[in-house]
Amino acid sequence: RTSKKNKTSCCFELIMLIMLSKRYDIVQRLDQPHSISPPHLLANKADNYPKMKFIEAMNERVDSSFIGKFFQIKERGSSFSTELAGASATFLTMAYILAVNPRILADSGGPCVVDPDDPAGIFGESYGECLEKIKQQYVTATAIGSMVGCLLMGLVANLPIALAPGMGMNAYFTYSVVGFRGTGSVSYQAACTAVMIEGAIFFVLALTGLRYRIIRLIPEPVRIATPAGIGAFLAHLGLQTAEGIGAVVGDIATAVTLGGCPPEKQTKLVAWDDLCRLEGICVPSDNYTCDVEGGIMTSGRTWLGLLGMMIIAVALGYRSKLSFIYGIALVTIVSWFRNTAVTYFPDDDAGNARFDYFKKVVDITGLDMIITPFTSDLANAGVAIVTMLYVDFLDTSGTLLGIATSMGVVDDEGNFPKSTQAFSVDAIATMFGSIFGLSPITSYIESGAGVEAGAKTGLTAVICGFYFFIAIFFAPILASIPPWAIGGALIIVGALMARSLTKLNFNRISHAVSGFLTVIVMPLTYSIAYGLIAGIGTYFVMEGMFWILSFVGLEVPVDEEEASKLIIGKSFRKLTEAKPKDESIEPSDNDDVEESSAKVETEEATPASDKPEEVDEEEAGK
Repeated sequence: RTSKKNKTSCCFELIMLIMLSKRYDIVQRLDQPHSISPPHLLANKADNYPKMKFIEAMNERVDSSFIGKFFQIKERGSSFSTELAGASATFLTMAYILAVNPRILADSGGPCVVDPDDPAGIFGESYGECLEKIKQQYVTATAIGSMVGCLLMGLVANLPIALAPGMGMNAYFTYSVVGFRGTGSVSYQAACTAVMIEGAIFFVLALTGLRYRIIRLIPEPVRIATPAGIGAFLAHLGLQTAEGIGAVVGDIATAVTLGGCPPEKQTKLVAWDDLCRLEGICVPSDNYTCDVEGGIMTSGRTWLGLLGMMIIAVALGYRSKLSFIYGIALVTIVSWFRNTAVTYFPDDDAGNARFDYFKKVVDITGLDMIITPFTSDLANAGVAIVTMLYVDFLDTSGTLLGIATSMGVVDDEGNFPKSTQAFSVDAIATMFGSIFGLSPITSYIESGAGVEAGAKTGLTAVICGFYFFIAIFFAPILASIPPWAIGGALIIVGALMARSLTKLNFNRISHAVSGFLTVIVMPLTYSIAYGLIAGIGTYFVMEGMFWILSFVGLEVPVDEEEASKLIIGKSFRKLTEAKPKDESIEPSDNDDVEESSAKVETEEATPASDKPEEVDEEEAGK
């Protein structure tokens, strides 16, 4: 080493090396100072050696067994311990679905019927008790559906991909198809039957290979924007009260506004119908405003939910596989303490009922209220079938191709081993889940966490199925997770799903507009279907107009360079690059500067001179 600083560092390392060697009686080579370990680390290595030997022996035993040969563990360069670690990582990153899905699906009302003697209708006490029961049953149903999907994916397709009811599809099922507490145009029974039909159609398309042709019929910008639109929808739910932190509430003038007020400051909104206007019987809804009583952003539950969201975000920044678990668990545990401002078990009838169920800890909840909810009356269910099929196609295709690509098993044509089996399993899982009233079950992108941990075979999916089996017995715990603990997770999931917009070509106006409408219409109309209709319709209308106008000589520029050749393109660039009089413009070699605004219509622009040219503000305005 030549520098004085490095010489000093080298001498210091040599001195420490000699001291450590004398103290711990270790003989080491002087050219490998960093190979010395403190005594407690050496002890740990000695203690762990039998354990490492046991793990290696276990891996060899499993690899050479029927299980290892069936899953091709050795052929794919994996081991049992690696598959176990991958399965644990996958399950922990998607375990939030056991709490989120039951709460969203319960908002559909399920088979609950309004008590005719209760003037509050769907907001009555008896209806609320029914919702609590089906939410508990949905915890068990979600665990069973996910377990079967994971087992089938591992045993049939031999891929390390876990399945569960899809986020976004559950919201579409609840708020767009059945409607909030059954207020939609499709009955709960018809919606479940539509899920079964959608799964059957998906299964046929998977076997015949028509899925590739159908996906290609959907405009590219809509395909790209759909995940972001669903993410915006989920984030919108996470910001509200029913499934979120309550930061966004209703408003009479602007529809939505900032909320976050405590329960005693909430003013319920009512429907101003004839019964309310003439007889004074007004039914309050779950929607409320904070404008009347005040107290905006003073609710402890809202701030606790925001804290959970930030914990998830920060943990994700450190690539933690337990990010969602950290945030949801912290907020949930704090909310379980009674007699606090943020408790999920307040001292009232509803809170006491929830607490009594929570105290059971372990319980197997029956499925009598939600099992086999099928009907032959499918009025108004056609759009739901098409929409669920489309979203299921995109979600499954994107997840399977993404995971398979990260595993390095995708060929040049986009195929991977047992792709037909993988798509078929997704369809079969959807049909199975519909028996328990679940929305479509799909492959989860969170499986990438297991792949990053080294998982390469279907044994990972089988182990995930075992984890979901264990969750069946802990329904009281999972059903007692409050909505403000879930809201932060929904917001973060929405943010992550927005990454798809990076692939959208904003330089092409038909792509930019159709993609944007796909994203913005979904949360504002509470409907994924309306967002898809807006995006697809806008794309075909714009491209059709461009095609018609091409016959009269108006060609559409495909990039920024061609746009600069048009007069309107030059004028726009001129406007955006204009500077005040006292500032100079430094044009690049490719820029064109016009001598006057009159020449825009009469003359072609001349190349800019070497001297900066001042632009009048009035001229720039033109």
